[in-house]
Amino acid sequence: MNPVRILLVDDETDTLQALKLGLEDEGYNILTSPSRNEALTITKNEELDIVITDLKLKDGSGLDLLGYLQEVHPQVPVIIMTAYGSIESTKVALRSGAYDYLAKPFSLADLKRIVAKLVEVIALRKENERLKLLLGRSTEAPVVIGSSPALKKILDLVEQVAPSRSTILLTGETGTGKEVIASAIHQSSPRADKPFVRINCGAIPENLLEAELFGYERGAFTGAMKQKPGKVELADRGTLFLDEIGELAPAMQVKLLRFIQSGEFERLGGNGALKTDVRIIAATNRNLQEQVEKGLFREDLYYRLNVITITLPPLRERPADIKLLAFYFMQKYNEINNKAIEKIDEEVLSQMMSYPWRGNVRELENMMERAVVLARGSELKMSHFPTLLAGMQGLDLTLGPMVGNSLAEIEKMAIEQTLRYCNHDKQKTAMTLQIGLATLYRKIKEYSLEE
Repeated sequence: MNPVRILLVDDETDTLQALKLGLEDEGYNILTSPSRNEALTITKNEELDIVITDLKLKDGSGLDLLGYLQEVHPQVPVIIMTAYGSIESTKVALRSGAYDYLAKPFSLADLKRIVAKLVEVIALRKENERLKLLLGRSTEAPVVIGSSPALKKILDLVEQVAPSRSTILLTGETGTGKEVIASAIHQSSPRADKPFVRINCGAIPENLLEAELFGYERGAFTGAMKQKPGKVELADRGTLFLDEIGELAPAMQVKLLRFIQSGEFERLGGNGALKTDVRIIAATNRNLQEQVEKGLFREDLYYRLNVITITLPPLRERPADIKLLAFYFMQKYNEINNKAIEKIDEEVLSQMMSYPWRGNVRELENMMERAVVLARGSELKMSHFPTLLAGMQGLDLTLGPMVGNSLAEIEKMAIEQTLRYCNHDKQKTAMTLQIGLATLYRKIKEYSLEE
């Protein structure tokens, strides 16, 4: 990543040099100018990330430079320095589009703090623009979002194993993105131009799973009016992704083991063996080793699947990715819902960093989708994130220990906590609980919840 380029403008040479040295210590690429005119020339000929200028210059005003940048390079933020402490001058600068201001004398630490925060904003904006491009592509290639060391390690492993034919087992908590990684492996493999076929082993009833996986012949069972190929045939020369593999019944485990060993299978109701060439990627949120020890999963199948294991870290262990994912999902649901939301409030992003994310990336996506759909302005704020807000206020939207409580007690807790969250706004509480206002009033009276 290229270092951030900053232009410093000040007609006091000593000040200019001191600020330059201080910011270079942080790894920034610093350009300097002692005048407005020279600074204008630099902004026309150089690509800049930030401009820091004194308000009063010998040949003009820093506001002139700000005005030019607002018109020609509005993406370049400007920080105004002023020794005159005029509230009116500060207001003019901020109204004119300055990102922030510093009143002289200020400490180098204050400047570094403002610049560091601004650099983070710029990085998020650039990532936001990149995500817009990704969303605009007409491709089925998976989008893997993140820059954390944990994710980079996973992606390095993906790149390493993708060219092989080996079976891969993806493990990790629910919602960590196992299907996205499986798709990324397929897209990086020599099989990328062939099918990537998914089947959720836990979502299909046991008596139908064999037919879905291996297909069936006409007349194999009541309602089988014609021959139907299974997922293993559809995935020929491509990749077969077996999600929730830990949910397979023992009988299906035997048949899958035979298929993995030989590449051969029989359609339901068929007489002859068929053969296909597929690369198997399986995924589970269970500990298959423990399942084997308990006798719930075949040991021989486990070792066939567990040739290469990739364990996906939970979102709480990759905090550097949370903001990037939030902006990605904001743009995604902007596109879907024809919205034009541009910002996420800093308070929201800060609270997201400390949230436990039990549902991982899937929970974050659901949270962002809801916020985008309900937002009316151009910025997502805390009011659009009830779960985050509840965490700040010490509320428990999971209703605490439900076991041992009656349905009436659970309902009372839900209404009581939602009333508190909504500051006893009855209309908002009813909308949040998705019940009628009359029903809410009746329940408040029934449970003696009057304010």
